[in-house]
Amino acid sequence: NLHGNRLGPAGARALAALKESPALHTLTLELWDAAVGDSGGHALAAMKEAPALKNLTLNLGKNAVATSGAQALAALKETPSLRTLNLDLRWNPGEPAMHRH
Repeated sequence: NLHGNRLGPAGARALAALKESPALHTLTLELWDAAVGDSGGHALAAMKEAPALKNLTLNLGKNAVATSGAQALAALKETPSLRTLNLDLRWNPGEPAMHRH
């Protein structure tokens, strides 16, 4: 839980590097109010490249993720390997929360 830790876009890019882990099947990132911004949203959208990822939860509420970043994150729903995607974008200028089960 990294809630309120002000990771910023650089921290989001560092977390997105987890996509390189071949053993990553489930990932939950609680990043409410972590200042990831729109570019951090784009960085986290790269999780679509994680080869074995089946379950992804991203809580990005109150992070200044604008429409562009929200659209990049929404594209995660097209990731063939994902079985569960929970994406929370409340309190951002982009899109509202959405869930796919």
